[in-house]
Amino acid sequence: MQLLDGVYTYGISEKKLDKTLKKMKNGKIIPGLWLVTLPLFKDGILEIYDYNQLLQPFYKTMDDSIFIIGISKDRAGANEIVTEIVQGMYDANVDFDVRKYLGM
Repeated sequence: MQLLDGVYTYGISEKKLDKTLKKMKNGKIIPGLWLVTLPLFKDGILEIYDYNQLLQPFYKTMDDSIFIIGISKDRAGANEIVTEIVQGMYDANVDFDVRKYLGM
């Protein structure tokens, strides 16, 4: 998994984020963690996954193509992150190109 520099967060303090990222790096199970990613199959703008779903063997084979944009402690927070990014793209008039909006 790759992580956006300046990843969007919702409901997670910076101290807790560091601990969470360390657990993710070690492949630990983390209950209640939601990730906003670039689309895995090139359809759509953004996708939301329960972190533990991405620990399944099917997703482990795709590990390099999983690009994390946001991290939240619940699904509602992940929805807020998506809303913030989509609104930002609309305001910036970048034709809903997430990569262009995020400077990738």
